[in-house]
Amino acid sequence: MIKNYLKTTLLSVCALATASTSLAQAPGTHSLEASFGLREYLGDMGSSLFFAKKPIYQGGGLTFAYYLSPSIDATASLTMGDVGFTQDIRNFVQMNDILFRSFRANTTDFTLGARYKLNNGLLLSEDSRFAPYIYGGVGLYYVHSTIRWGEYPYTAAQHWDDSIGGFKEVKNTVTDLGAAFQGGLGFKFFLNDALALQWSYTMTYTWNDRWDGANREDPNPTQDLVHGLWRTNDMWGFHSIGVSYAIGESMGGGPRKLRDSDEDGVPNKYDKCKNTPEKYRRFVDSLGCPADTDNDGVLDADDDCMEVPGLPEFKGCPDTDNDSIPDKLDACPTEKGLAKFNGCPDSDGDGVSDKEDRCPAVAGPVALKGCPDTDGDGVADIDDKCVDKPGTIESEGCPDSDGDGVFDNIDRCVDKPGTVETKGCPVIEEKVIAAIKKSADGIYFDNGKATLKSSSYKNLDKLVDILNEYPEAFVEIQGHTDNVGSADANKTLSQERADAVAEYLKGKGFDANRLKSVGYGQEMPIADNKTSKGRSINRRVEFKLTY
Repeated sequence: MIKNYLKTTLLSVCALATASTSLAQAPGTHSLEASFGLREYLGDMGSSLFFAKKPIYQGGGLTFAYYLSPSIDATASLTMGDVGFTQDIRNFVQMNDILFRSFRANTTDFTLGARYKLNNGLLLSEDSRFAPYIYGGVGLYYVHSTIRWGEYPYTAAQHWDDSIGGFKEVKNTVTDLGAAFQGGLGFKFFLNDALALQWSYTMTYTWNDRWDGANREDPNPTQDLVHGLWRTNDMWGFHSIGVSYAIGESMGGGPRKLRDSDEDGVPNKYDKCKNTPEKYRRFVDSLGCPADTDNDGVLDADDDCMEVPGLPEFKGCPDTDNDSIPDKLDACPTEKGLAKFNGCPDSDGDGVSDKEDRCPAVAGPVALKGCPDTDGDGVADIDDKCVDKPGTIESEGCPDSDGDGVFDNIDRCVDKPGTVETKGCPVIEEKVIAAIKKSADGIYFDNGKATLKSSSYKNLDKLVDILNEYPEAFVEIQGHTDNVGSADANKTLSQERADAVAEYLKGKGFDANRLKSVGYGQEMPIADNKTSKGRSINRRVEFKLTY
């Protein structure tokens, strides 16, 4: 039983210690405590410590604790309850033998004492939820004890009387008032700044050795009980649980506030600078001294940049680029600049800071954000598609030189009127298209090969002359075949024939950048491949002009 009790108590203490966290602030200075629990006996008759033997009786108590220091509380305690014990005094049964003696005592004690608190800032913080303590005290006790002797069962406590020819009850009562000493331990677990759960164990040692009915070797119940130390004075233990309520320094309620002379938030007991000037009270370190968080020699209360090292002349703020403008006001903190540009430079000296200048290396007007306008058309060169020709903002700085409604920056034929559809170039007339087709119809190859026949040269030369009349146009040479043979072979043959025509044109001085040759094979027939005539028509080379 003792082992189980100790194990349960130890586990409870460990659980509370593990679960404990700090309170919002230290608990109140004084407290009222109420507790209840079980009492146990220790004396000449034996021991029921830790409930080793029945009977076990109940008790309760009230305590007032007064804060003296972080380590010490003064206490005044009043407890009441019963204590009892039963002792076998013979190991054999024989008529008229006394087989047991027992007592039950009503006790009251009033004790003044002190607690040593372990949450004193040395072992545990003062605002710890888990607050263990050790206790000691002295005081007075009062006890009224009823002592019985007799045979088993205990309810038949009788003794034979020859004068009446039977048994009579043998008992005695003792009333005692005297000095007592107390010692113990306990802990509180705070649920909030005021309310706590409490466990404690106290042992009360009375300056008397008679109220348990055992103060001599001879257990004769007829003898008067007198005080005389036989083995030990009588004691009782009290296991209790309860609640504690903190009531504050001036009995006015609320949590305790540790003394803080300069009101900087650091209690005097921890404060190394107890007279901090008012200006610096909101900016102190853990020791209560004016703080310099960034260690730049400027106290936080005077430091406009308290987390970044700086210079005293700038109230603790840095000036990275050394332009006499602190970084917090510097629009360009890493580039040395001018005050009128909020610390930014003007590299080209055009009156526009580099941060706002679209062309920081070239001077330009402020209206164009520091960029030049070579042709003076109001469009900065950086945006002007025609830097040397005045234009408009809508035309990206370009004119319409040929007046065809297509601005020069997108006009393929700047000096020739055209249409939007032909990108500003002249429309290719139908008769020209017909002449191109007629010349293309006269292009022949060796059968099944990509070798041009000499009879094709005259028509190809005519094509060169026609195509050169449209120097801005791109020419796609398209090769086509009938469907005789495989599709892949036909596509390869048509590509080779288109390439052969392109090579001939380039050999005549035609601009290679304007040429593109594509073989379509049998994919685009213009006649019926089921007839010999249709297949002949499908074997062809075509020219397509685009801008």
